[in-house]
Amino acid sequence: MKKVSVIVPCYNMEKYLDNCFKSLINQTYKNLEIIFINDGSSDKTLNLLRKWEGEERLNFTLINQENKGISVTRNVGLRRATGDYIYFLDPDDIIFPTLIEELVNMLEDDKYDYSYCKFTRIRDGKKYEDFNFKNKKDKFIILNKTDTLKRFLVHNLRWCVWNKLFKANIIKDNNIFFQEDCRYGEDAYFCFEYFKHMTKPGILTDKVLYYYTQRKSSLTHSAFNERRLDCYYSLNPIVNECSAMLEIVPYAHALRAMVACEMLYYIKKSNYSNGNVIAQIIEWQTQDVPYLKKCKYISNYMKNLIPLVPKLAKILLKKRLKNKSLALPKSLNNFN
Repeated sequence: MKKVSVIVPCYNMEKYLDNCFKSLINQTYKNLEIIFINDGSSDKTLNLLRKWEGEERLNFTLINQENKGISVTRNVGLRRATGDYIYFLDPDDIIFPTLIEELVNMLEDDKYDYSYCKFTRIRDGKKYEDFNFKNKKDKFIILNKTDTLKRFLVHNLRWCVWNKLFKANIIKDNNIFFQEDCRYGEDAYFCFEYFKHMTKPGILTDKVLYYYTQRKSSLTHSAFNERRLDCYYSLNPIVNECSAMLEIVPYAHALRAMVACEMLYYIKKSNYSNGNVIAQIIEWQTQDVPYLKKCKYISNYMKNLIPLVPKLAKILLKKRLKNKSLALPKSLNNFN
């Protein structure tokens, strides 16, 4: 039975840790190496981790460090991991008892380089099933490297790491780590680097095995602030690396366009009014949006959002820009 290293970064997670431990104890797959990293929590997270440290039903390793951020923390776990497979778990989420077993079984005959499951988002007590894959014909979906990259870049394959099982040898042989200077969107670059080094297809199940909790305090779902710009900047290396893969190039640019669209959406929801930043995001977005028409696998959400972006941008500029000398980017006039 192959070993799975489960890497769990923790920062101020005292409210969620008991449920996290219970979900790990209840896993039907037992050959687990659980690596908890306390990232300088200021609440009772460390005390709770130490309480569970002696749990006989878990192969438990506790690492305590000063606060260094999610990317550094996950990399610490990766360097400590000794398993054949790597799984990343966020402690405020809920995993089904069979999640790890099913993801491992999908890779058992070594025909595939990653396994993937669907998830359900929980926000404000309501459940929203991930809509990107609805496979009515077959139990599993098989994707080669090119299709994996295409779907991933336009978010048809989710950018998160916690609904995927990775092979440790691919990570270690290719020195794949999270970008430690990135504060937002760190999962995207890690997944891209992993998929880029695939030599076998990936396998996906239509089954929901993960409950993802969207907390109001999460940067991913909160109002716009300039930390979100890190996500855009982190995508530039991806676009540059894709330049040698002609079939993938439109999808890389589409990825940046979608991120810029998302930033404009969150600006609209907030009171943010830095005109220079808004104008820069609009300029980014208008440069890359034409590539979207060349891509398959674009979600209905983006198909509906994209036509509204030029109008949204003009409204934002009119309402928010305090510097009246700042002109509307000319590229916006190309959109009807």
